Amino acid sequence: MLEFDPKAGAKSLIEDAIGAKFGESLAIVAEDPGLGIYDAMVPECVSEVAGELGISTKIIPVGDHAGLENMPAEVSSALDTFDHVLFHSRLGDTLRFSDIPGQASKTMSYALDLSILGGPSCTVPHRVMEEIRTAYNHIADTAETWHITCANGTDLSGTQDVARVARGEAEDFTVTRYPVCAPRPLPCNTANGVVAFTHWLMASGNLQYENDELLLPEPILGHVKNGRIQGFDGPASLVTQIEQHYKRVGEALNLDPWIFHSWHAGINPGASYPVKGSRNIERWGKVAFANPRYLHFHTCGDYAPGEIAWSMFDANVTFDGVQIWDKGELLFLNGPEVRGILDRNDIETLEFRHDIGVD
Repeated sequence: MLEFDPKAGAKSLIEDAIGAKFGESLAIVAEDPGLGIYDAMVPECVSEVAGELGISTKIIPVGDHAGLENMPAEVSSALDTFDHVLFHSRLGDTLRFSDIPGQASKTMSYALDLSILGGPSCTVPHRVMEEIRTAYNHIADTAETWHITCANGTDLSGTQDVARVARGEAEDFTVTRYPVCAPRPLPCNTANGVVAFTHWLMASGNLQYENDELLLPEPILGHVKNGRIQGFDGPASLVTQIEQHYKRVGEALNLDPWIFHSWHAGINPGASYPVKGSRNIERWGKVAFANPRYLHFHTCGDYAPGEIAWSMFDANVTFDGVQIWDKGELLFLNGPEVRGILDRNDIETLEFRHDIGVD
């Protein structure tokens, strides 16, 4: 069991994820903790550790998240004048697929509070988790086929153009994300089958719209053909709510709501959320999506991350017929390649957390 150590998490964030060095400058874009997502202590901890490392810092308070078109002026200035910008705010999440202007490095933090910063998802050095992610990516990026099943009835298959991935044409993130969470999403343009999604429909954190969550009291079956949602099976009244939700979001954002775009799952076994996710679904999603138990699909829009996410837990996944996940356990993490990475970095073991706020 790794001990709680926020300063260790902050040091890994600064040195490994941000890459800040002695004499450089760091702006921390800190969201108002009164909004219920981020705390006020992580920016102070990061600033203190950065100062100890000879890095000058400035904490920039911001309100609710916005996009490129209405970015706060002080944040725009920091992107141009600081060596590094850390988003301790949903603004970074909104921008994670955008071409963010400015010469500063950009890092998005999902260490929402000191308990996460000092916990096992952050205190395993970021460079080690990045090495593990790179090894996983080699498997995922060279897979021509994938297949997902789960105990609730999911049976979905798709293919991937590995030549396009090799050319770097696949969509990817434009910020460094800390801690390491989910890898590049795999495209679903060829996906066919059925998905049993549970718990809720939730916003992806990309664009803002009213009433962006819908609780699901029981699993719903979504039917997919060639990367498009064909319909839903479940209680008639709930299916009607889901269909109305999709139509409303599509109309509000002027997009095709029935596109089933991509999927990915967490690869950081130390990520946990020890209270019920339903208490604050948005906050839960920022943390739980790093855990291998959680796989989600991007829908509603022809881009990642889409605008509506489907949640699945404890899935089975194969790449080219080889099982990679077994009931939510990422088997790859127990393999010889990861063992070699840990040995080279004098790490005895990874901590595996299963408490992610869902039954």
